[in-house]
Amino acid sequence: MTENPASPTGTSSAYRPATGVCYYPEHWPESRWAQDAEAMVAAGIAWVRIAEFAWSRLEPVAGHFEWQWLDRAIDTLAGAGLNIVLCTPTATPPKWMVDNMPDMLAVDAEGRRRGFGSRRHYSFSHTGYRAQSRRITTALAERYGQHPAIKAWQTDNEYGCHDTVLSYCQAARTGFQQWLRERYEDIEALNRAWGTLFWSQALRSFECVELPNLTVTEANPAQALDFRRYSSAQIAAFNRAQVEILRRLSPGRPIAHNFMGRFNGFDHRAVAVDLDIAAWDSYPIGFLQDLQCVREEPELVQDCLRSGDPDLQAFHHDLYRGMGALWIMEQQPGPVNWAAYNPIPAPGAVRLWSFEAIAHGAEVVSYFRWRQAPFAQEQMHAGLLDHRADPAPGLAEVEQVNAELARLNLRLPKRERAPIALIHDYASNWMSELDGQSVDYHALRLELDWYRALRELGASIDVIGVNADLDDYRLVLAPGLMHIPEDLGQQLMTCQADVILGPRSGVKTAQFQLPQEAAPAPVAAAFGVRIKREDALPRRMAVPARFGACESTVRVWRDELRLDENTEVLASCSDGWPIYTRRQWDGRSRCYICAWPDARLLKAMLGAAMRCAGLPVRRMPGYLRLREYGGYRFITNYGPETEQIPAAVDGERLLGERTVPPRGVAILRSPGV
Repeated sequence: MTENPASPTGTSSAYRPATGVCYYPEHWPESRWAQDAEAMVAAGIAWVRIAEFAWSRLEPVAGHFEWQWLDRAIDTLAGAGLNIVLCTPTATPPKWMVDNMPDMLAVDAEGRRRGFGSRRHYSFSHTGYRAQSRRITTALAERYGQHPAIKAWQTDNEYGCHDTVLSYCQAARTGFQQWLRERYEDIEALNRAWGTLFWSQALRSFECVELPNLTVTEANPAQALDFRRYSSAQIAAFNRAQVEILRRLSPGRPIAHNFMGRFNGFDHRAVAVDLDIAAWDSYPIGFLQDLQCVREEPELVQDCLRSGDPDLQAFHHDLYRGMGALWIMEQQPGPVNWAAYNPIPAPGAVRLWSFEAIAHGAEVVSYFRWRQAPFAQEQMHAGLLDHRADPAPGLAEVEQVNAELARLNLRLPKRERAPIALIHDYASNWMSELDGQSVDYHALRLELDWYRALRELGASIDVIGVNADLDDYRLVLAPGLMHIPEDLGQQLMTCQADVILGPRSGVKTAQFQLPQEAAPAPVAAAFGVRIKREDALPRRMAVPARFGACESTVRVWRDELRLDENTEVLASCSDGWPIYTRRQWDGRSRCYICAWPDARLLKAMLGAAMRCAGLPVRRMPGYLRLREYGGYRFITNYGPETEQIPAAVDGERLLGERTVPPRGVAILRSPGV
């Protein structure tokens, strides 16, 4: 078999995007497998993912493996010319295992043991289940690790899905106590970090530590934060154990995990550090209904009901591209079955989503699934074929994508830095959830508002973590970074980019206490502001505000500031509170937006900041969006109306027209490339 040009196993710094599909040979008669494989190849599909939920078929009885069916499935798929992503099946432990180890099941926050009958029915803390996961991974890797068709691996499936990060079981309590012992060493250090003098919570030993659930009112927030850190670390350790086995027994093959969208439950970067591929599962229509969009943005929901939020997928592409080679392991191909409403995608939407991913650096876009299942929980989830094996509408769009990719012959760089960075931090997101100061404050929603404003201004963005290098960025944004680590704080003060902080910046220590130094700690001096008080408002309460000629409002949050004498006020509320300040520090702008502006006001502020940083502002009409990557300008239209590409977005036309139809795509070669 010739190596697929999109395969990340190669050493080239460039790749050609490819497509894939998720397939379940165990669901279909073996006589169908070859026909399916040939049809996949005929559609232009190069990759196929298998076996992530197949444990009970592989090991129907403890210690008795039935490999022959998987041997034949792999040989059939490989014989058609497909590259295979083989998965460890640890998201679905079989019933016999649960019967043998009933305490491996997670316990929810109400103290109820979760049951068998769906998936993800295990606690990451359970040492017995960890041993079982290593055993099945070893068995798979010993049998298939050197198979020439196995080009990549996936560990487990969608860590944390269905509220499974936190388990309040006995295994978690024991593990948490040991984790705290290693972290603090001395119980008095823990008492100081948690502030246990409050409400008489002092602890005599680590064995006294309980889990932060079933308390009369809210648990100690520092304890709850540490429990989230502990639980996140268990996921990273669980994943690392599988990765180490796969590296040893199947060397040279990249390893992925498929993360999820709009999910902050664990630190994905800590998991991704052990991976080669940071994949995620993209379901734009289902995601549109989340993050309070329905109530607050009815026009967006109405216009984009059948295509999805024009910025949510892009945000996640940019987020995960920063953690490894970007793949979309599951791309929605039709109606899903799990959202509140599950409409049919608009014509062209599947193609649109595919090129949107490619525009942000996706090496592979894999569709879920090849054929709609006629049984069990996901029978209403569409595939590229329906349950009778007739082509579904999404298949024609996938074929079109593959034909266009073949004609375009894009060669894209594996790494390319955007001019703007937006800092996203999982721990700060946890702090905002645990702080409880406002039910309307949602950290991820704030980040998405900033990201959306930049996209409407024609910007390309990297979404980075707190440990990233800020060199070479022109503009760095940090909305809602409640804790600023010392190393990042030093970079924010000394980097050559212009920097803008958002509300609630630097207001907590790593241990979830108020800092002794002035917030935003530790960078208050460089930004020339001190936070005096926080004003948490109902979202329905709008406070008039003005930035230059733009008169609009802020909602949800305001920080009351004390300004240094050399700090400039750029925008204020009608009551005189500054909401946008700037100080020149070592020749660069250090700005603070200390409120949650509405879309119009925020776009005006960030547009001015882009110009100040020497970046072009190219306002995109309607739901038209631009992403520059690898010498190309990708333009997507998520809206229901035809839109004209702005004259400022020029270049040689490679795909589409300068008038982009609803759910249409255009690609230009950047001038000078």
